Amino acid sequence: MGLRELAQEVKNDEVSSLWGWKSGREGLLLEMHVPLKSGAMGPLPTAPAREAQPSAAAAPVPYAAEGKSWLAAALLAWFLGVFGVDRFYLGYIGLGVIKLITCGGCGIWALIDFILIVAGVMRDAQGNELRRTPNDWIIVLVIVVATIVLNIFYGFFSIIAGMMQRGMPIFKPIP
Repeated sequence: MGLRELAQEVKNDEVSSLWGWKSGREGLLLEMHVPLKSGAMGPLPTAPAREAQPSAAAAPVPYAAEGKSWLAAALLAWFLGVFGVDRFYLGYIGLGVIKLITCGGCGIWALIDFILIVAGVMRDAQGNELRRTPNDWIIVLVIVVATIVLNIFYGFFSIIAGMMQRGMPIFKPIP
């Protein structure tokens, strides 16, 4: 069928529901509109019916096949990120060595890596996403907050202990 015959059918309204006109750079164009309903182009293929199989216990997937743990990567970045241990764990050996030599970029690179891991941006060296479970966020949040609070208390009590060693009054009595 040529373009003239097709245009004649459109004029006769034989296929008006499937064809329409559109103006483009090349002039007036004939455009096909295909409805996306079941049966528009014939019956949809169906899968052959299968008999129900008794459910068998799924074989456990080896731990290594599941990917690197997001929780382990986040905790390694938080505690040992300055030494590049998180990069070694994820398979970035070269970056781990550089991070070790630079002490985690004076701590800045270590903090950025921790943020990238927690945000879910960092992947392992093979490009796989890190494996997470719903409780991982809670564990990391509790550990991070606990270490920050413990460091604040440690700093406060270290100042008090230093003042006491020097014989300085910790609290001045109110006259």
